[in-house]
Amino acid sequence: MELLEIGLIVTIIVLALTLFVWALFSSLIIIQEYEIGVYMRFGRYVKNLGPGLHLVAPFISRVFRADTRIQTMDLGRQEVMTKDLSPTILEAMIQYRLSEPDKTLLKVDKYKSNLSQVAQATLRKLALEHDLEDLIRKQGTVNLEFKKKMVSEAEPIGIEIVRTEIKDIDPVGPVKAAIEDKIAAEKERQAMILRADGRKRALIMEAEGRKGI
Repeated sequence: MELLEIGLIVTIIVLALTLFVWALFSSLIIIQEYEIGVYMRFGRYVKNLGPGLHLVAPFISRVFRADTRIQTMDLGRQEVMTKDLSPTILEAMIQYRLSEPDKTLLKVDKYKSNLSQVAQATLRKLALEHDLEDLIRKQGTVNLEFKKKMVSEAEPIGIEIVRTEIKDIDPVGPVKAAIEDKIAAEKERQAMILRADGRKRALIMEAEGRKGI
């Protein structure tokens, strides 16, 4: 056997072994405890893969890993308009997890961006349903409404809303100044009542002291 033929055979064997090892490693998929794997074959969804070691068809398969841990999304400061036309800044956050990653990855492009935009739009609509005083005084109730609306938006795309929180409600411009003036006036009124009550008590004590003399 000529040297050239031997070299060709060795090359073929090396290529075959390389291809075999590559196929073996590409067919073994490890999914972490906090992940779910979305298994695709020939571009079509097959099933979800739970944590552990999985064997998939090499070369024709793709597995997208989805993190199922709770994630927090800060919506930042959003300028909204209330029912009584008071411009207001709302600061909010949501916590969510991927409950059905196959729905999320197959139905929504860039789901994080999509979820953020939906949450911001929901906040703006929610503000239009309440007067500014209601937003401030009934913040807990408004937050429950926010969560309920977000659950209905997120559930169809496989996202579970774990928690929502409206962290701050900050009126803008003249409205804020008017509220601050009202609060200051109320505090001054209470202070005047306390001072008057103190003077009254002092007069009563003085009169009682005179009677005792």
